[in-house]
Amino acid sequence: MLKQIPLLNRIKPHSSAITFVFAAVLMLIICHFVYWQEVGSIQREIDTVARAKADILREHIDNLKRETLFLSKLPDVKGIASLAHQPVLDTEQQAQFNTHIAHLKDVFKYYIQSIPELEQARFIDSKTGFETIRVERMKGSVIALPDSSLQQKSDRDYFIEAQKLQEGDVYVSPFNLNQENGSLVFPYLPVMRVSTLVFSQAKPQKESIGQIVINVSAEVLFSQLDITSTYSNINIYLVNDAGDYLLHPDKTKTFGFDIGQRYTLEDDFTDVGDGMYLTKDDSDFFSWLKVLFFSEENVYLDSTNTQRKVVVLAVANNHLAITKTLTVIFWYWVIIGILILLLKNTKNEVALKAKQQHLNTVLTMEQELNSILSHAPNGIMVVNRQGIITLANTQVERIFGYSQGELLGQSMNVLLPARFCHVHPNFMQAFFSAPETKLMGGGRELYGLHKTAKEVPLEIGLSVIEYKGELQAICGIVDITLRRQLEHLFEMVVDTLPNAVLLVDYNGVIELVNKQTERLFGYSRDDLLGNNIAMLVPESFREQHLAWRQSFFIAAGEEIDTERYYISGLCKDGTIFPLSIGLCTIETHKGKKLLSSIVDLTDSELEASALKKVTENLDRTSKMAGIGGWELDLITNELFYSEETYRIHGLPLGSKLSLDEAIAFYTPDSQPIIRKTLTEAIEMGKDWNVEVRFTNAANKLIWVKVAGTIEYENGKAVRLAGTMQDISERKYFIEELSRSNTELDNFAYVASHDLKSPLRGIDQLASWLEEDLKDKLEDEDAEHLRLMRGRISRMEKLLDDLLSYSRAGKKGDVIHSINIKSVVENVFDLCNTKNAFSLEFESATTDITTASVPLEQVIRNLINNAIKHHDTGKGTVYVSMVVNAPFYEFVVRDDGPGILDEFSEKIFTMFTTLKPRDEVEGSGMGLAIVKKIVVAMGGEISLDTSVQKGACFKFTWPMEIQNLMPNSRDGE
Repeated sequence: MLKQIPLLNRIKPHSSAITFVFAAVLMLIICHFVYWQEVGSIQREIDTVARAKADILREHIDNLKRETLFLSKLPDVKGIASLAHQPVLDTEQQAQFNTHIAHLKDVFKYYIQSIPELEQARFIDSKTGFETIRVERMKGSVIALPDSSLQQKSDRDYFIEAQKLQEGDVYVSPFNLNQENGSLVFPYLPVMRVSTLVFSQAKPQKESIGQIVINVSAEVLFSQLDITSTYSNINIYLVNDAGDYLLHPDKTKTFGFDIGQRYTLEDDFTDVGDGMYLTKDDSDFFSWLKVLFFSEENVYLDSTNTQRKVVVLAVANNHLAITKTLTVIFWYWVIIGILILLLKNTKNEVALKAKQQHLNTVLTMEQELNSILSHAPNGIMVVNRQGIITLANTQVERIFGYSQGELLGQSMNVLLPARFCHVHPNFMQAFFSAPETKLMGGGRELYGLHKTAKEVPLEIGLSVIEYKGELQAICGIVDITLRRQLEHLFEMVVDTLPNAVLLVDYNGVIELVNKQTERLFGYSRDDLLGNNIAMLVPESFREQHLAWRQSFFIAAGEEIDTERYYISGLCKDGTIFPLSIGLCTIETHKGKKLLSSIVDLTDSELEASALKKVTENLDRTSKMAGIGGWELDLITNELFYSEETYRIHGLPLGSKLSLDEAIAFYTPDSQPIIRKTLTEAIEMGKDWNVEVRFTNAANKLIWVKVAGTIEYENGKAVRLAGTMQDISERKYFIEELSRSNTELDNFAYVASHDLKSPLRGIDQLASWLEEDLKDKLEDEDAEHLRLMRGRISRMEKLLDDLLSYSRAGKKGDVIHSINIKSVVENVFDLCNTKNAFSLEFESATTDITTASVPLEQVIRNLINNAIKHHDTGKGTVYVSMVVNAPFYEFVVRDDGPGILDEFSEKIFTMFTTLKPRDEVEGSGMGLAIVKKIVVAMGGEISLDTSVQKGACFKFTWPMEIQNLMPNSRDGE
């Protein structure tokens, strides 16, 4: 084969040296490129590390500045500032000053406990330089030092520099070792101090009265810069503005400037240019190859002075670059050597070996092919142009039930169902005319015929192969019986799901739907399968839906998306409705598909809208009604008020009250009532609803209605909750109404009495005229006198009925046990003066406890009405009573002319009669009085118009009448 390459024939021995030089130069070029590529990567990496660590350090310093400023603005610090400028403090001021000191110590303790890097927090007097407060971390605890341990700090640099600050400025000291009483603390404690001035509040000229100083542990800050667990080839150094080490892999070289032995960057490294450094103390022969690369980031301690800074250095060696370069060199020469050996050893043998290899390949290919085919998991069969089987593996035997011997030489038709035999030759001819690798069937379902005549679902892949000297078709056959069973089971499961489910491919073609999908969108399964899912998406959303679906296909597999999406769907009838859709991709034998789970949100949105409207109406109604809410947590004793409750109290929104403070708002006579109701609620679980007097924050006396209930969790009382309503206006109107009612009662009585007197006088005069002129009056004049006296009698009756109406339904009637049958019979006897009517009474209950007087008045009016308005002057009155808790239900019916439907409501109004008063004497007040009494007692009355003859009145009478009439007492 190499003989075909002209270059090999032209290579001469004397050209080997030139080839070697060329190879060496190429190697140097490649090495130079690889090395500097790796160096660039190292430099970028240390730049990133330096910036990141510098940002961390800046962020910590900025946070400490903010914390220091925050401490300086605390109320206790301001309190100290307001008192410190006064030359002499009285006893009360001294007590306030001491309280502020104590509170500030507690705040310092809390800050040190919550911020790990804080070591000390101090308040230093600006005038004396002496520590007023000092809280520090000591042996794992945070303590406030006694006054005897406080120190003088006026000579310290950080104190002097801080004294120069303006209000609101913060000073950050250099990092150094901590000193106590002028000496270094051992073991050494590197710290940084952050301080700010506290100014007196005196005007017009403020003065500094103290400093807030916090000591920050440098070790804790520097621990944030550690990268040993992430980068093995990078070291982090931190130096101050003089180049002294603050952070070094060797801790003995840090903070040497404080103990008289400086260690600087220049002591360890030599700058060789181009951003590269060498280690000074490296005596190794190859030390000149060990180059270091630096990246530095400045962190300024003072934004106005760039000289005050610390420098974060990320330092990396070139070991990775050298290693990679050496690796390239090694493999470069290995490849060169291999090429040289191949060229030298195969130049004359390659042709022979090529022929021998070809022969061996031909011999072994058939053996390997047979072995592969026999062990292949799928059936493999080779068929020639005539449809004769020329090769079949063992899996074909398993799928079709024939042995290999039975298949070889047979026509392909032996494996085909009869319905496919007549079309299969045409498909074979078309395939051989344009051979390609493809799946057989083109979307059709394929079946083979088992030896037992049972059809087997198959999946067949086709390709061509040169076999036995001719082009033949090779078929890959898969028995998909189990897959079909699983697919059918899957479809059955999907069909029973309560949600709509669709399966679509990348192009949006629908491949699977369930019954719920048909119901939801109005399409049949046949309408959906094979069509694009865009038919279920509103037109305005289709383009967006397409991009969204395809992007989901691309992104799927990276992570599982559990989020549901809220979009709109399109029904067959054109209706657009809201829906929630959950998506996930699944791998199938046909590739990746998108499975959609869809929920109709129409009802949910309607319910949510209704709930929102109800909630808004409830909130608006609560405000309009002036009803506030409250809650008492029995576990924490916390009391919560709503906005309206705060308004009733006259307190600012969010004010905090204890239970005793809340009860103190009630008047002294109301407080025992409130305490009693709370105690009974907690101990006995009783609800309450009381009306008590209350004094709000503006010292205004009002009436409030307080209701509440108790709530339990696991059988334990955990909270009280209730409402509060200002009912002062209602109380006022009730009192006014009561007074007005009393005046109206008095007026009705006086009016009735005063009007009756002149009426009686007129009647008397008419009577005298009638007697004196008995024989002298004309018939017409006598009729006029009779009519006048009738009108006077009617007027007296009207006044009596008006008085009765005004008193109807008044509470205070006696409640006692009565025999209802006797009551009805007695009333009937009084009304049936001419004995022309009979009574039929029906009741399973005879004795009831109620207010008898108003009940008798109602029954009397109804029976009297039935007798008075009867059209024949005789008949039967029917009265019945049944118990239908919580009411007694009465029916009073007659067999008279009855009342038309159109008057069923009008008859209960005052002064209403259905016949002229000259025909039937009456005031038209009877049924109005009846209705007023029944309604006042808590019942209802109506005319039953369904009866065929007569008038039928039905009314209800409360069984528990005493609850409606609290003023009644037995025996009165």
